[in-house]
Amino acid sequence: MVDRLSDHFDDIQAGLGVHKTPAEYGAFPVDPYSHTPEFAGVQQPGLTGQVKEDVITRFWQLGVRVRDGEVAFEPVMLGRDEFLAQETTWNYSTGGRELTEELPAGSLAFTLCGVPVVYRLADEARLQVHGRDSPPTVLDGSRLGPELSRSLFTRDGRITKLVVDLPADEIA
Repeated sequence: MVDRLSDHFDDIQAGLGVHKTPAEYGAFPVDPYSHTPEFAGVQQPGLTGQVKEDVITRFWQLGVRVRDGEVAFEPVMLGRDEFLAQETTWNYSTGGRELTEELPAGSLAFTLCGVPVVYRLADEARLQVHGRDSPPTVLDGSRLGPELSRSLFTRDGRITKLVVDLPADEIA
């Protein structure tokens, strides 16, 4: 069942227009702007909605879940091919100056509420919560807990990085 769902998800994630031929989806203008020029009629129907859907589905694929105000990291459709084959340097910004993170092979990274999240393939599920004024807090499992989730949502700066260890045997 998950394999069939994953196939459909991959097809949807491939996107509209730029990833499909006109015969597959139909021809319409596609460009990165989500506005209509004053001198013309509607030029990009639904593009803004498609971008939002892509972001939502990507976070779903990454396994970012929020239940009862608590963040959990539970990817079920994330492929092993998404993880780095070799170490690399990740340059990113969450609205301020550019930051750098060294990522090992077997990891992937993204930001959530302005906080870098690093996934690593590991033996068991574990979370490391890095803060600006203390050593990392280690939590067993994949849930951040209500208090730390609230801190993440309010962007209070208490959390500076999350390292999420995912059981390698659960990643396809």
